[in-house]
Amino acid sequence: MKVNETNYSILNRASNITGTDYEIRWFDAENIDGYIDEDSIISMIEDLIGEIDRLEEEKQDIENYYKDNYKPISASEMYGISDRDFI
Repeated sequence: MKVNETNYSILNRASNITGTDYEIRWFDAENIDGYIDEDSIISMIEDLIGEIDRLEEEKQDIENYYKDNYKPISASEMYGISDRDFI
């Protein structure tokens, strides 16, 4: 795939998210003119899917943690008062 100004920012962002350099072969790096092969793009997609899976698992772990360790409490319980305090 040809790399130019229109798609370089997408490839660069994906590279930053995954922390991987996907070996763009530059014809003229200064003018953002290069090439990335299909295998690198497939690898990039696989890495991004893996990152999505990791984040979904982390989100689920956080949700489970709060569900298991916290319960809603009333204002009277939160402030240590009861209705008897006012009668």
